[in-house]
Amino acid sequence: MRLGLTLFLLTCGPAIAEVQQVSEEGSGLPGWHWQGEGASFTFNQRLPDQTRAFFQGRGFLPEQAEPLARDCVFQAIIRNGAEAAAPLALNLAEWRVTPAAGSAQPLKLEAHWQEEWEHLGVSQPARIAFRWSLFPTEQRFAPGDWNMGMITLGLAPGSRFDLEVVWRSGAQEKRRRFSAMQCAADA
Repeated sequence: MRLGLTLFLLTCGPAIAEVQQVSEEGSGLPGWHWQGEGASFTFNQRLPDQTRAFFQGRGFLPEQAEPLARDCVFQAIIRNGAEAAAPLALNLAEWRVTPAAGSAQPLKLEAHWQEEWEHLGVSQPARIAFRWSLFPTEQRFAPGDWNMGMITLGLAPGSRFDLEVVWRSGAQEKRRRFSAMQCAADA
């Protein structure tokens, strides 16, 4: 789906009872979308080659970008709907990925990657670009606010999994399970 259409869904679309699988126009890559309870979540696959090119274009050497390209990367677009009465807060450390043949595990967060980048000798400018491209680990959204960024799931290309997202609307904790998702395969 083009970004403009995605933003339309996020701002104007009705509540969706179940997670819907969508397809990006042009690339044909699958994505998953859900909207309800004042929140909207969209997750779009990123190809490993897209990830390689994106980070090499930001100062990573090919061998430095490879660990990230071999991870499962999604673009996340999250919104607190304008009709929401309370701020939306989330902490990606609370989210869980459950591989098709495995148990729930946390996402691979920015702090983990920064340790790896230090070990691999990634330059400071490239590490800053990486930090700004990821979805923030913790974020608070006023009604109408939204953000997008990459999330990494710690899975191999082509893996199938479920993703459980957790957020708070005011003091109330909410959860949504995105079932039967799949990481993009490596060409």
